[in-house]
This record gives sequence, structure tokens and C-alpha cells, in this order.
Amino acid sequence: MKKILIFAAFLMLFSSCAVHKASVSSTAVYSPAIETTTIATIDVSSKKITYMYTPAKTDSKSLSEKQLIQNAIYEALQANGNADELVEVNYFMSMKRRFPFGKRVKYVIVSGYPATYSDFREPDCEDKDAVETFSRSRMYRQSKLDQLSLGDNQ
Repeated sequence: MKKILIFAAFLMLFSSCAVHKASVSSTAVYSPAIETTTIATIDVSSKKITYMYTPAKTDSKSLSEKQLIQNAIYEALQANGNADELVEVNYFMSMKRRFPFGKRVKYVIVSGYPATYSDFREPDCEDKDAVETFSRSRMYRQSKLDQLSLGDNQ
């Protein structure tokens, strides 16, 4: 009787299987990238804000620490006037550790200065000069030139 039941289960297992094969072919469509430069003014508040974010239990287990910090910053900005960015961000993260189950974030405290973007415009000659003045590549080139000139004088 056992052999018959095992044989019937074996037959049912293999008779109910179906194999489907599918393939998809795609062609690359050329779409040129359009890049434009936009200059904006950032207005930073002089008032520093502090916000305590408590993630949901599933979020604290499944999201990374960076994602939880980003969530905390987003919630802080929403709660304090819907600003665009948080400048000079400091954060503190409290963890709850359980040996066999790993760790879980209890809360995140973020602080910083809320800032908003305004005056979006196309760059003019003065803006281009200012961007070039503060660009890292120019600072790097200038420091290399200073090192070369110092090396020649010695």
C-alpha cells in the first residue's frame, strides 16, 4: 500500500509540471542626453533644527543606516517648514542589539540648518567665473602650479 501511494505521488509530481520558455529581444534606441546648467541661490536658515525620527519596526530591520538617516532628514524637513535641504547635518543613531536576532535601530536624531533653493536661472558670465573660481579642479590645478613654482625657486 505504501509503495502504491509513493508511486502515485511520484506520478502526480511529474505529471503536473509544465515548462514554459520565453525570450524577449530588444533593440537599443539612441536617445541623446541633453544637459543644461542651472544656477540657483540657496537660502540657509539661521535657526538650527533638531528632529527625532523613530522608524517602523520593519524599516529598522530592513533598511540600511544610510537610508534611515535619509528618511530622518526627510521627516525633519517636512516637519519644519518643508525646506529643500538640510545643511551641516549631524546625526545620532540609537541601536538595540539582540545577540541571535542582530540589531535594530530604535531612533535617529538629526540636526542642521534647513535651506531652500530659489532664483533658478541660466548662468551668465559672472556665474561661470564664480563657478570656475570655486571649482575643485581649478583649486587642484592652482595648487599644482604653486608646487611647481615653489620647486623652481628652491
